[in-house]
Amino acid sequence: MLQEQSIDLRIVEGAEGISEFGDDWDDLFARAKGASPFLSRFWIKTFVEEGRLSGDPLFVLAFRGTKLVALFPLEVRRILNIKIAVPISTGVGTYLGLLIDPDCRSAVKDIADYIISEKIFGIYYNADVSSEDRATNDLLNELVSRGYSCRKVFRDPCYCMKLDCSFDEYIEKNIPKGKRRRKLRYKERKLYESAQVRVTRYVGKEITPEVNQRVAVIQHESWMKRRGAAVLGKPFYQKLLGNMAAGGLGQVWLMTIDGEDAAFAYSFVAHGKLHYFWPAFKLKYESQLSIGQMLLMRVIRDACEDGIQLFDFLYGDADYKRFWGIDCNEVFRVVTGRGFMGHLVVMFCDAFLRLKQITWLHSFYHRIKMRLRRFKQSTA
Repeated sequence: MLQEQSIDLRIVEGAEGISEFGDDWDDLFARAKGASPFLSRFWIKTFVEEGRLSGDPLFVLAFRGTKLVALFPLEVRRILNIKIAVPISTGVGTYLGLLIDPDCRSAVKDIADYIISEKIFGIYYNADVSSEDRATNDLLNELVSRGYSCRKVFRDPCYCMKLDCSFDEYIEKNIPKGKRRRKLRYKERKLYESAQVRVTRYVGKEITPEVNQRVAVIQHESWMKRRGAAVLGKPFYQKLLGNMAAGGLGQVWLMTIDGEDAAFAYSFVAHGKLHYFWPAFKLKYESQLSIGQMLLMRVIRDACEDGIQLFDFLYGDADYKRFWGIDCNEVFRVVTGRGFMGHLVVMFCDAFLRLKQITWLHSFYHRIKMRLRRFKQSTA
């Protein structure tokens, strides 16, 4: 029986190593119910193959018999003789951590022992730990029980909707004020009466390079350009979108008004969860009957019809997220370390992260970050 077999742990290093276990990775992801699409091979391999790492790629693999039952993708670098590990693809704003078969959760203890015995890292920093990610939180607890220090600091709320009904039923149940419901339907009706409005949905391999280019053009003409966040036209992101489409994980809605591309919503879907990732509309349509909100309504309606269980707005606080997202999860920044230097770094990082929570410092940091991003875009 599978459950009676011992855990065999291995390390694979380097970009070329992914080909050794790619099929096993896909099989594990299919079994890992609840895992985010950002732990799929299609997402992570893009960052590895395109060199979007600050360290060397390293994968901790756990097999039970011939089955891959857990995968811990890391990028590791050495600073002052300390190995520091972070999740691959960190910095994009996605849920990251340990991918595990839910029927083999006992492998978490073996992985914690293996991290220590093989000295895989002295410090682990993850800015993207979801409160709902049981596997990664269990691994962190196991490391603490083996002598690691650990600090966890709140980062962002993650508003979401539990969809267990039709769109109309959700509206009736969760938007109680009749005036607000009527206003939404009025805006939707007026938009479709004011122009020739069409929304086309593309799923998985239907998302062609042409579709991704159209999306990039809309984003470039949206409010995201002012923030220095209009990135989808760059070759790396076009490759990332193409890989996720090939893996059947991408979905995009394109709205046209009188034949011209006006808005889009890009989402990633896996295991009954929709992650609402990149929405944008051209600024020339900014005053035209809330087209962003109207497109979002279409996405939610389709999600209800598809039987999506959870609609996740991902990181951050925004009016539209609070309006629709009745439920709310959390994401944390976590740092854990071992040994004298590890404990010292954990204490320093904890103090720094708590300083970032001070409102005016946080605002100042983001203003500087946006200016640097815009400068990089203008010189690219």
